[in-house]
Amino acid sequence: MIAALEPSPTPARRLSEAAPQLVLLSTLPAGSYARVAHVSAHSDDLRRLQALGVCVGRCIQLVKAGDPMIISVVGARVGLSARLATEVRVTPITAEDLTFLPLANAS
Repeated sequence: MIAALEPSPTPARRLSEAAPQLVLLSTLPAGSYARVAHVSAHSDDLRRLQALGVCVGRCIQLVKAGDPMIISVVGARVGLSARLATEVRVTPITAEDLTFLPLANAS
């Protein structure tokens, strides 16, 4: 008797569908977009980054590389030191990948 092959419960990923690569925010070229994936800063630095809008899941654009670098986040341009930028891991995305959620009570 020949057993029928059951389909795999989770299909294998193709090479082109590999998990997104995380890079340091400080290594992105100017003009690129990214989504914040991880912030490894501690205590005061973490609160500072959160106050500036650099939070996991947030889309940002690197406007100017350097020290300080300039990023665009939640509609504002923010200066960020290279030291703080090394604490932020991002997933590079394209401008087409940017998603904005509508405001709940917008008319």
